[in-house]
Amino acid sequence: MAYWRRRYDWEQVQRELNALPNHLVSVDGDQLHFVWYRAKGPRQPFPLLMIHGWPTSFLEFQRAAPILMAGVNGHAGFDLVVPSLPGFVFSEEPRMRGVGPRQIGDRLHSLMQHLGYDRYGVQGYDWGSVIGRSIAQQYPKHLVGLHLPGAPWLQGEARPVDAASDEFLSRRQHFLTDGVAYAAIQRTRPQTLGYALQDSPVGWLAWMLEKYWAWSDHGGDLWSVFSREHILTTAMLYWLPNRVMSAARIYQTSAQTSNPSDDRPIEIPTWFTWVPNDPFGSIPKSLWNSSRFPALVKVSELPRGGHFPAAEQPKLWAEDVFAFFSGLSR
Repeated sequence: MAYWRRRYDWEQVQRELNALPNHLVSVDGDQLHFVWYRAKGPRQPFPLLMIHGWPTSFLEFQRAAPILMAGVNGHAGFDLVVPSLPGFVFSEEPRMRGVGPRQIGDRLHSLMQHLGYDRYGVQGYDWGSVIGRSIAQQYPKHLVGLHLPGAPWLQGEARPVDAASDEFLSRRQHFLTDGVAYAAIQRTRPQTLGYALQDSPVGWLAWMLEKYWAWSDHGGDLWSVFSREHILTTAMLYWLPNRVMSAARIYQTSAQTSNPSDDRPIEIPTWFTWVPNDPFGSIPKSLWNSSRFPALVKVSELPRGGHFPAAEQPKLWAEDVFAFFSGLSR
């Protein structure tokens, strides 16, 4: 708290945020914020839509974006569209009820069409992964490819087949018992919780920071992976525009708007990036199942990283994303 009160320079942060290519556009009657990075020089023939999750923001891609824009190994870079999800940070809370992942996917597709991008690639993690899969199912003719974290394993009953799978399933059961109470609250009583968190910036920071600690690959030193400015700015972006409560509602609207068709196969080229310390997706090879992804291209493996790979390991992550999408453009 002493760092936040005495050393965190909010005025400097505002100047840095204002220097980003920020835009607002009306989609379904609500203002949607996005950062529009444009590649300098030769461009790839399609852009990338990059979708964050909770409790993150468009800032998660800030350090990786220059690599993707500039290109890798002499290849042209990509235009990037990085939105704030509806109800998150600079995007308005939806006026209509029932705006869950599928409806958000519709809005993000409308955004890409509005910007003149008829075909594009999608990268998403956390809620961005759920939304990205929805876009792939609803608009497959417009998607070049889909890049997701984790590994292609269908959720549901799984049994250990070797030591690695046994260890993973035990660890996963512990996580489901000990680590997802936050989701149950936000899925069932987001407003009750939201009042308390919005009222107390320290309470909100504690609620958010615990997730960064629990879900990232830091070896006991969180500040070796994230800067204090990154964490505090993310907290400020939720708290100042009064988005703590509206962002948490994605858990509730997802439960209310889920549809059996959400589980149908995804037919477009798909690439998974496995990281070793993501509690949601560090699935061992013996449990991988690609039946839902008949056009699976590859499962790549990063040597380090957790649930926030674009922010934790921006160079490794950006090069992995670039390898997939640049291969689809040739």
